[in-house]
Amino acid sequence: MRLKPKHYMFVFMTDSFLWKEILFSNSPLEALHISGLKPVLDPLTILFHHLGSSLFFMALVSLIYLCMDRKIGLRMTLGLLIAGVVNGACKALLTMPRPIGLPFPSELGLMEGSYGFPSGHVQTTVVLYGTLFLHVRIPWVRILTAFLILFMPIARMYAGLHFLGDTLGGFVLGLLVLFGLEFLFSKDPGILEPSFTDGAPDQKRLKSLVLLILAVTVPSILLHDPSQPESTNKSWEQVISSAGALAGFGIGILYNKRAGLDWKSVDSWIVFLIRVAVIILGILIFYLALGKILSSLLRENPVARYFKYGIVCYYIGHLAPILLKRIRGGIYLT
Repeated sequence: MRLKPKHYMFVFMTDSFLWKEILFSNSPLEALHISGLKPVLDPLTILFHHLGSSLFFMALVSLIYLCMDRKIGLRMTLGLLIAGVVNGACKALLTMPRPIGLPFPSELGLMEGSYGFPSGHVQTTVVLYGTLFLHVRIPWVRILTAFLILFMPIARMYAGLHFLGDTLGGFVLGLLVLFGLEFLFSKDPGILEPSFTDGAPDQKRLKSLVLLILAVTVPSILLHDPSQPESTNKSWEQVISSAGALAGFGIGILYNKRAGLDWKSVDSWIVFLIRVAVIILGILIFYLALGKILSSLLRENPVARYFKYGIVCYYIGHLAPILLKRIRGGIYLT
């Protein structure tokens, strides 16, 4: 049945109101600032901002991957990196601005340089903590992860850094990435296994797989263009970082599977502390120190960014387990 002209007008006006006054309006953000809740929401919002940083997520997935559960850590790491590529590409292509004219970001000391839609904090939170919610059956873990997932959109709007529409978009994209990966792992569970299910590939085939990963991810470097607006390049930088990290981690997993590397969760405090020390060592050397060196030598450029993230994730994925296997005969990674 065809709509009459007046019905078309109603739909247009409804959509326009929904878009301008609710989804991408400052009004819902301002409504969250209730004076009585400020002492609680201010520190929580700042905390959740840092809980969504790349450094925190890198530390979190590394901890779970090496200390808690290798398979869950693998799920979370791949989810984190794929979500980073998807989110950065959406922001760069859609170029939708963040809220303006609000005092909240400066009051809280929080700033962002990329575009607003979709919210990366919300999308990544849904993917990472959604993975934990689905695969960790401990009640308090499920309660905590559910709270993190549900409160992150509120925190981003309260900070004045995202519209309601940004957070909804991030939430939906996060669910798509989360359940897309769950579907992939259900169809090909061999991805999570410690060795190749069809036999270890020879050196030539392994090199071909490594070259394929590089061929897919290296072109992301070309997305950065100095002639583009800064916000666009900030969004593409997220894609480049995630692509480099995906390459490094993916190559590391290939070599792990070739060697049949596997390990159990920590069973003592000393084992936990040794594994954490190895993680911290790698992040300090390959993320912070190497990042400083590359920035001073090459300034900020896409090639340095790609390799920095690629190297640190290769360390986390492959070199850290190898190092732990060689410390005192491998007693800290059994």
